[in-house]
Amino acid sequence: PAVPLWQEFWLKKIPGIAIVGAMLFVLALILFGQEALVRRPMLWRRVRLGFLATTLFVLGWGLNGQLSVVQVVAFLNALLSGFRWETFLIEPIIFLIWSAVALGLLFWGRGVFCGWLCPFGALQELMNAAAQRLGVRQIAVPQALHERLWVIKYTLFVAIVALSFYSMEQALILAEVEPFKTAISMRFLRAWPFVLFALAVLAGGLFIERFYCRYLCPLGAGLAIPAKLKIFDWL
Repeated sequence: PAVPLWQEFWLKKIPGIAIVGAMLFVLALILFGQEALVRRPMLWRRVRLGFLATTLFVLGWGLNGQLSVVQVVAFLNALLSGFRWETFLIEPIIFLIWSAVALGLLFWGRGVFCGWLCPFGALQELMNAAAQRLGVRQIAVPQALHERLWVIKYTLFVAIVALSFYSMEQALILAEVEPFKTAISMRFLRAWPFVLFALAVLAGGLFIERFYCRYLCPLGAGLAIPAKLKIFDWL
């Protein structure tokens, strides 16, 4: 009998699957041993920055393992129009990361993905760390303003999901508020308006740590909603 298409993709991606599996294993060790690590600030920082560099260069630019709000929208639409696992198994790397995120939401909330496995988030944090080393002054956003600004990403998430039920094409256009495709998937090799937007977001992150994650990321907003239901609070 013919091998299902999704199995062929998994067989082709065995090296990448092994790398992602190893990264998830190391991350599990870090998270379970976090109390011991944070008692050694220098070691903790080296471990964290090293893992983030791996997330960016290997998982992101190497394996194209960047999750997107588009996948959330596709999943929600599939639930309403005839769900088939094969549709999502076609991308083994993305499937593995989403599986880890789903499991991580139960124990640690969205911090597993947003803090460790998001290549664009890693790029922001590494650039901010470099900026701080170079003496770039950090901006402390007042709490009152912070609470108003993070409403933006929830509004974007709801708008993208709602629009997808009307027109998936228009929802994909709105989803370009994510610079992930430009900065990670296409490595900045894209039309200048997209590159300019991604660079502007990254520039904001030099002065406000994880600027995009905090205020504009619809994927982070989407993950924050089920994260409220987490069973444990281990992070």
